[in-house]
Amino acid sequence: MYTNRDIVSQIRSMSKLLSADQQITDRAILHEAKDVANMIIKQTLDKRKLWSSPNVFASIPCLEMKKAPLAECCEYTSGTQVAKSVKKLPKIGEGIWGLAIQGVFGLDNMKRFKEVTPSRYANLMKLGLPTHDTYYWVLNDYLYVSNPNTAAVNMFTYFTDIIPNDLLYPGEDCDCQPKPSIASLCANPLDQSFYFPADRLDDLKKVVYQNLLRTYFQLASERTSDNNDETSK
Repeated sequence: MYTNRDIVSQIRSMSKLLSADQQITDRAILHEAKDVANMIIKQTLDKRKLWSSPNVFASIPCLEMKKAPLAECCEYTSGTQVAKSVKKLPKIGEGIWGLAIQGVFGLDNMKRFKEVTPSRYANLMKLGLPTHDTYYWVLNDYLYVSNPNTAAVNMFTYFTDIIPNDLLYPGEDCDCQPKPSIASLCANPLDQSFYFPADRLDDLKKVVYQNLLRTYFQLASERTSDNNDETSK
């Protein structure tokens, strides 16, 4: 899988204008690439494609959870508790089929949790329906799991934003993963994986390249033309 840095470098190499103009930062090129990637992936997921792709969904291992009242999520007055992610999640992709979450699992990846809305889960609780399933939902950028004793989960998600390193690399309290190195925790976002299907990369780079030329060089040309007009008056 390519890194963000790889994608930025490949887009710069498409034109001498981009490779020579240092005012167009790597961050600006990556931002444009992410915007285009988000658009293409949304369109593709809406067609029910890519949902099993390992190149699209980021693995968030050992996402730490803590107990929280169900009433925090919906109108439910009992003392029922659920589990809530300790850390806020980056923005998750979304389409006509809902959030772009490939799955939420227990730490051994053997048990897959069922997606539900908080109001739907509250209704199940109010009706007192027995269930052996564990449910999850996302609210205000936090993951919730119906089992309050859930200490951590594994999550596979397409995020539209850069993923913080402390989510990609679980900390000292996670026994199911190797301890992260200082280099991993301090890694430049450009060195993260660029989550995108390999067979669509050429399409993405062409669109990003055209957008950058239109944004930076056409506007610059227009400003030069305006200045020349004013000088001639």
